[in-house]
Amino acid sequence: LPGLLRFLFFGMHGFLDEIFFTFFFNLLGQGDGATSGHTSLWSFFMYGSCSFVVEKLYFHLHWSRGWSTWKRMPIYVIFIYVWELSWGLGLRMCGACSWDYSHYPLNFMGLITLMYLPGWI
Repeated sequence: LPGLLRFLFFGMHGFLDEIFFTFFFNLLGQGDGATSGHTSLWSFFMYGSCSFVVEKLYFHLHWSRGWSTWKRMPIYVIFIYVWELSWGLGLRMCGACSWDYSHYPLNFMGLITLMYLPGWI
């Protein structure tokens, strides 16, 4: 697929994943039991751009360097956390950050939390 279509696909995938995650978290987890999910339009751009870059990183590390999955995994996870932190800082400065993990243990500035580490692996 052309780059723009992959960006749109990745963006929509992340956008919908976040809606489903918040729905199930509210229904079954520590949420309020509501049967609704939510996200922000910014998540489309955040997921779309991150996935697009991670795809390029995959091609470089796997095909050019021959790294195994286990060798690439920490790079991906660190990149995703740095990406989320960067977007969170920028959005927070504009008053548009839609997430706050400050009530979770192992959080940094309320913008990232190690609680979600299993989901990124």
